[in-house]
Order: sequence, then structure tokens, then C-alpha cells
Amino acid sequence: MNVRVGTDVVQIDRIKRSIEKESFVKKVFTAAETAYATGKAEPAASFAARFAAKEAFFKALGTGLYTQGMGPQDVWIENADTGRPVLKFSDAAEKLIRQQGQNFTADVSLAHDGPVAIATVVLFFF
Repeated sequence: MNVRVGTDVVQIDRIKRSIEKESFVKKVFTAAETAYATGKAEPAASFAARFAAKEAFFKALGTGLYTQGMGPQDVWIENADTGRPVLKFSDAAEKLIRQQGQNFTADVSLAHDGPVAIATVVLFFF
């Protein structure tokens, strides 16, 4: 088994300014992510955590964002019925992941406190 980890920290105020632009929101987040975050008491914190997760995913994969044709909408966060965040992938992202190992699973953890949001993504290849 091969394990890859990526972590990213984001200043919430930076994302708060960015989400004021509708073009940023549409470029980076899925409609479901946008609906989830805007329904929260602190939308900027939720957006920031999801942005950090996207960055953390590409760090774990070892490609970086906007490489090999991938962008921020190729990976997104959905929430399980329990509220637990779950990482989801476009077909193109899944194909790129499978180049690292035929079978894989992924896990994500999100948090925000005060001025920052953080996400950690773990990819397991077997």
C-alpha cells in the first residue's frame, strides 16, 4: 500500500474577499458546495475549508492545481448524512489518480478556527 498526504492552510479573510466575486465562486466551487457554504453561519469559513481541501488533494496527488488539465472543480466536498466531509472526483481526476495506483480510497478532514481554515487529504493506493 502507498499512502500520500496533502495539507493546506487558507486565510479565511482572503477567501471572504474572493467569494465576493461570483466568477471566483463559479470557477472554483460546485453548485452543491456553494449551496452548502452559503447556508452556514460563516460562509467564508466553509468556502475556505473546501478550497483548502482542493489544494490539499492536489498536493497529495503530487501534481499541483491546474496541471495535467485538472482544475478546482475536478474535486469537491460532499457531506455524508452524518455531516462528515467526503471527497468526490470528476472522471478526469479519477483517471489521474488511478495513474498512481489502480485501486485507491481517499479521506479528508476539514477545520476552521479564527482566521484560518485547514484541510488534510490522505490518498491510499493499493
